Amino acid sequence: MKKFRFGKAFPGQLNKASFKFGHFHKQRKESENWHDLLLSGQFAKDTNPYFESAASSMLSPWRKLVFLVMLIIAFSILLIRLFVLQIIEGKNNRDLADSNRIQIKIIHAPRGVIYDRNGKIVAQNEPAFRLVEGARITRVSRDEALKMEVKGDPNFKNLEIDNARTYPQAAKMVHILGYLSEITGDELKDPDYKNYKSGDLVGRSGVEETYEKLLRGADGGEIIEVDAQGKKIRTLRKNDAIPGQNLYLTIDADLQMIAYDRLEEAIKKAGACCGALIGVEPLSGQVLTLVSYPAFNPYDISAALGSQNAPILNRVVAGTYPPGSTFKIVSALAGLFSGKINEQTVFEDTGVVTLGSFSFSNWYFTQYGKLEGAVGIAKALKRSNDTFFYRLGQVVGEEVLASTARKLGMGQKIGIDIPGEDVGVVPDKDWKIKNTGEVWYPGDTLHMSIGQGFVLATPLEISNLVSQVAAEGKQFPPHLGLKITNNVGHVIKEFRFNESISKEFKPRYWKLVKDGLAGVTKEGGTAWPFFTFPIPTAGKTGTAEYGDVKGKTHAWYTSFAPLDDPKIALTVLVESGGEGSSVAAPVAKEIYRWFFSPDKTNLIKDTNYVASDSAKLGE
Repeated sequence: MKKFRFGKAFPGQLNKASFKFGHFHKQRKESENWHDLLLSGQFAKDTNPYFESAASSMLSPWRKLVFLVMLIIAFSILLIRLFVLQIIEGKNNRDLADSNRIQIKIIHAPRGVIYDRNGKIVAQNEPAFRLVEGARITRVSRDEALKMEVKGDPNFKNLEIDNARTYPQAAKMVHILGYLSEITGDELKDPDYKNYKSGDLVGRSGVEETYEKLLRGADGGEIIEVDAQGKKIRTLRKNDAIPGQNLYLTIDADLQMIAYDRLEEAIKKAGACCGALIGVEPLSGQVLTLVSYPAFNPYDISAALGSQNAPILNRVVAGTYPPGSTFKIVSALAGLFSGKINEQTVFEDTGVVTLGSFSFSNWYFTQYGKLEGAVGIAKALKRSNDTFFYRLGQVVGEEVLASTARKLGMGQKIGIDIPGEDVGVVPDKDWKIKNTGEVWYPGDTLHMSIGQGFVLATPLEISNLVSQVAAEGKQFPPHLGLKITNNVGHVIKEFRFNESISKEFKPRYWKLVKDGLAGVTKEGGTAWPFFTFPIPTAGKTGTAEYGDVKGKTHAWYTSFAPLDDPKIALTVLVESGGEGSSVAAPVAKEIYRWFFSPDKTNLIKDTNYVASDSAKLGE
């Protein structure tokens, strides 16, 4: 075997290689350009079957067509998809992108602040937030929001600026102010609530409900840009919320506190459960104080709904009770109006009035076995003599008693500017047949003349009655709204009400009744707590039976002061409290003592304050 010193790659081997590919060299010589041979595929065709197969595959017209079609289809799909994303779904995609980058935050408007007549805040706002998680809305306090921010809580980005309502006197003014609760689904469908959203708070009861449209402001909003973690980068646009308008009330907040405390003390002392009190300025109708007891916590309504004695009921405007002897004011005016009696008319007190087998006795005869002789209208009111009013009822009849009561506003809504007002009952023949199926008996008239039987009244109705006596026939709608201001203190509206005067009642009628009520507070009258009171007042006690098996009675006292220039008319009711003179009258006395005192501040500080009868007032 021939050996090669330098391997097969050198000349000896190259000659062999040239021989094997001699055909290639021949073809090359025959072709002017060797690369033409390669491009034409001749070399591959003539020398190698594998080259022939590859070339024919690459250059097949059908394969070119298939490849071209597939390429066109692919690009078409891509173009169509781009068209869909950019044009058809472009807005949605932009919105989705913006939702990750841009957020809209609602800024909830603060409610208007509520003040008393002296500018003291009785309902205000505190900073708070609203956590919105889909349809779920949770209220978050300012402190809780700060903790969420410090901890990096991912829900922090879902907080909306909101406000929490606070009431400095809470339960003591809840029946005046009302409370807030979340709007319901049915309300959201109501056109009256078209500007409300799910989670918004709405005023319930009290002035919060009555003046809802004024107290509620207009929400604002903020458009912000956030990063991938949801942290705020910058504010793109902001519309500030417009606060609600402020409301000033006729209420005196300090008087309200005194009245609430004194009524509560009397109720507990009497072993009673409930009561009501209202004080009104008789020459304007402005409500100075309004208390319904028991009260409830405005921050926990669910507890109130399940509590005993219905604390959510506003007894001043919605509680109906037999008025007892306070109704004798109506009977006296009915007798004078009908012309059946006058200032000279007297009836002899026999102690008992008999109708067939039924007896109707005077309270004084029942308790002490004594008679009071000849009784005129002034003495009848002073002594609350039942016999006089039994005889008066027989003379004028139930129709005159009923029509007079209605003329004085009883048995119908007075129209106070808080919701929930109910009406008492002024019975007559038709009413009894309709409601009991029985005819009217003569004894029903006697019961009616002293405020018993079927007669019912709200404390508001009795307050309205005594206010008319104090104002000598002038009547003003009782109201709590004093004025409306904007958030910088400019007065927008002042509430003014025109007086109404019933010309059917002559001035001398009012004077006769007023004189009789003045005698109630003097020696020999029934309001003995006022015998030594230094300011002249007038009033009427009431001890109303209501069918209790133990013989319990409602205690009433309705009055006004001072006698000749009345600044306040006050009506007090203690349910099942006993006698009006010993239970309700002392409450009114202590409220008057504070009201007319020149040193109210110190009296407020001393919550156990009880002054002596000899204390001097107004000096």
